Amino acid sequence: MLLLLVLLGFLFFAALAMCVSEGLWNNTILLICILISGTAASVAGVPMGAMAFEKAGQDDSFAWYYVFAGMWGVFALTLLILRTVVDKASKIRVRYLPVVEKLGGILMGLVVAVMMTSFAAFTLLYGPIKAGEWKTSDASESQVSAFQNITRPFYSVSKPFAKAEKVDFSYYGK
Repeated sequence: MLLLLVLLGFLFFAALAMCVSEGLWNNTILLICILISGTAASVAGVPMGAMAFEKAGQDDSFAWYYVFAGMWGVFALTLLILRTVVDKASKIRVRYLPVVEKLGGILMGLVVAVMMTSFAAFTLLYGPIKAGEWKTSDASESQVSAFQNITRPFYSVSKPFAKAEKVDFSYYGK
């Protein structure tokens, strides 16, 4: 579990480093795309992974691989499509005051990095960890708490949508 937390820390800093120089407008668009893609992945990725698992005819112990890959596949595809459409539709960047652009871009880049890291933690939590592949009993209480806290921002976004759409989460933790 500690290694996963370290990897999530690297992901956070990599996402932050990529977003810091992008500016307020691009980071805001990226945040919206990540939220939509992540929600689509959590809703449609699980059934896609389960469908691929059923077609593969594997043992039940391999189900989390397919669910995990389904979530990331839907996330990547949706993010790619959204960014392509948005880049075609929004060729001109909105201009802000230079100080607002600089500070807002950094703050929005921070939010983008938090949501990206939170989505990654969400997929790890509802993939291999809930499947029992990686046991939380081996980790310290602070590591488990840190992992759940990292997951919380994305979970707080996806849960109301899933509740409103009456999404069946029976595949999670299979």
